[in-house]
Amino acid sequence: MILSELSQKAEFIADRHRCLQAHWHTYCNTLVQAITLSRQKLHHSLGCEPQNGLCFFLFEHFAIRVEQAEGFHCRTINYLIARRDGRDETLLATAQLDTQGRLDGAVDIRDREKVLAHYLDQISAVYDGLYDAVQHDAPLRISDILAARDASSH
Repeated sequence: MILSELSQKAEFIADRHRCLQAHWHTYCNTLVQAITLSRQKLHHSLGCEPQNGLCFFLFEHFAIRVEQAEGFHCRTINYLIARRDGRDETLLATAQLDTQGRLDGAVDIRDREKVLAHYLDQISAVYDGLYDAVQHDAPLRISDILAARDASSH
C-alpha cells in the first residue's frame, strides 16, 4: 500500500470516528438535559463518570449506567444496572447509534422527549420490578428484576 492510500484510509477512519464520538456526546448531553429538566418525578440523580459514559442513581440505591460498548468505532450503547456500590452490574438493554444520529434507526438524538422516552423504555424493567416489590412489601435484588424482565419477554 502506498503512503497516499494509507493516508486517505486514515483520514476516512478518523472522520467517521469523530462523527461517532460527536453523536455519542450529543446523545449524552440530550439525555442528561432530558432527565434533569423533566417535570416528571423519575427519582434519578446524576452520578459523575464522564470517562465511562453516564451514571444515574435511581432511588439512591441502583446505579443505571449508559455507556458505549467496547471496541473501536462500536455503535452499540449499553444500559446497565448495578447496586450503588457498583456490584452486581448487569446488562439491561442495548441500542444502536447510527451515522445519521438516530437511536435504533428511529429516535433523533437531539430530541429530548424522544430520547427520554427511549431511555425509559430501555430501563422500564427496573421500574416495573421496583413497583411490584414495593406493592408487595418485598425486598428486590437485581437478579429479581432481570428474571421478571426475561419472563415477560417470552
